[in-house]
Amino acid sequence: MISVKLEEFIDTKSLDKVAELYEVLNEERLSAKDTGVNYRVINHWDEKGIIRFTRNNKESNRKYSFVDFIWIKTVNELRSFGISLPVLQKMATEIFEPLPMKELFDNFANNLDAVKDFEGEDKEEFLNFFKSGEYKTADFDSLPFKFNYLHILIAEAIATRNSVSLIVFNDGEWFPFLKDNEHLYPKELLYKKEFSSQVRINITDLIFRFILEDYLTEYFNELHLFTHQEAKLLYYIKGGDYKKVMVLFKSKKHEPIEIKKSKKAREEILRILREKEYREFILIDKKGKEFRIRESEPDKASKLSLLH
Repeated sequence: MISVKLEEFIDTKSLDKVAELYEVLNEERLSAKDTGVNYRVINHWDEKGIIRFTRNNKESNRKYSFVDFIWIKTVNELRSFGISLPVLQKMATEIFEPLPMKELFDNFANNLDAVKDFEGEDKEEFLNFFKSGEYKTADFDSLPFKFNYLHILIAEAIATRNSVSLIVFNDGEWFPFLKDNEHLYPKELLYKKEFSSQVRINITDLIFRFILEDYLTEYFNELHLFTHQEAKLLYYIKGGDYKKVMVLFKSKKHEPIEIKKSKKAREEILRILREKEYREFILIDKKGKEFRIRESEPDKASKLSLLH
């Protein structure tokens, strides 16, 4: 990885999110078939050290976590672009490196303004922990969980819905790119990003592209990617029992649009949800009845129900 201290880009929201979702992200539920990649290919990558999974029982069928799933999808796309195995081995070594918790907490303590938006229930206790300097003597090795860089990138994509990417250059160097934090990157790296050939794999896109697939249904509910209102809309679209959807936006400069039922309708609605610029969705079912989903409307006011 190009010399970028990712811990300087991590805010409390994404760290809080990965802590909240740690068990969900790491619980092994998925099969090789769910990944869409042949298990022989996965085994080959495993032998080469490109994937870093635990396997307690070598006689049983291997199961994969959501983190494993995203990494396998990432590696598969990078291979489709011709990225070599040695480059992927190097990436794997670096992206699965445990987060330097001491340095991360030092960064928070030196910039407490950056943690003012912390949303945890124990906010005051959290801030006092830094102000008092107690964190300096904390035993981080005794923590019951180990976060790595891949964890935090996935959590950032889930928490913000913003673009989180891995950029690989033609010389084999790579770095994680968080669009919202572009101003924090050194100028020479941004210059290289702008003017050097590269492959970019968007982690946010991978998550949103596959989250509605049947084999990820449990994750759809547990990762809290969407509000209950948005989830209801997506399940309705997935069920196909509608004629069209009207979208009204927050900005008056953005004209309302009509999305007719089609194979691409779900993709377009997902894009609008990710951008978070909508004000209201008006779904019209096959009988001409309207259902409205407003960005700020409480869940109990919705007339839509989840389809199972």
